[in-house]
Amino acid sequence: MACPHQREGCAAGWFKLLRVRSTSNNGLAWVVGVAVLTIALASVWVLAQGAGAAPPARTAATCSEYPTQADAQRAADTRDPDRDGIYCESLPCPCLRPSGGDNPSPTPTPPRRPCTRPRAVQRLVFSRVRYPTIRLHVITAIRRGWPRVMVLNRPRAPQRRARLLLKIPTRPGFDRDEYPPAVGRGRPNGKSRALVRGTSPRGWKADVMYVPFAENRSHGAVLGSLLRRYCNGIRFRYAFG
Repeated sequence: MACPHQREGCAAGWFKLLRVRSTSNNGLAWVVGVAVLTIALASVWVLAQGAGAAPPARTAATCSEYPTQADAQRAADTRDPDRDGIYCESLPCPCLRPSGGDNPSPTPTPPRRPCTRPRAVQRLVFSRVRYPTIRLHVITAIRRGWPRVMVLNRPRAPQRRARLLLKIPTRPGFDRDEYPPAVGRGRPNGKSRALVRGTSPRGWKADVMYVPFAENRSHGAVLGSLLRRYCNGIRFRYAFG
């Protein structure tokens, strides 16, 4: 519907037109004119609002904004160059597939290193200068009847150690050294039952001596490093050079 008076403005023109017509028509014409004017003004306002309220364009995010691939997959607002539905494949796991929902795939477990199982008794050599108290304990324990040759048995080693040291008090600056060590008892060496003394857990009994803290911790670290490549069940013994 065109405005009757372009120079005076659309609204003013309509009012002037209705005022003129109202002098010659009855009151009903005036009411109809007001209603038509109201509808026209409302339509013009709605069109003006719609023209100026265009939604802002959304920009794509980058993979660097997400810590893991699963977070980027849930957002699904980055670019997918190969169009396989998997976003930010270069990000670390946890990961999600397009149909994976909210259950991220577990982080892959690194493969275990193969261990060796030699048949001969393995001679583990320690420095007699660095570990004089450990050496004295080994000699003393063997004289008391504990075996020279031990069998590697890692399972339940913490339980065997805890049971052995349960009623032995600590001393400042010292550790309670075990011989045979917890990883070297719990399995018999042939017909010998010396390594399986005690039950619940089996083989928890051993000889204990107070050893300087630093010496004992250093010896334990070296022992673990020397045994790392071997499978459970291999036989070994201490040697000091």
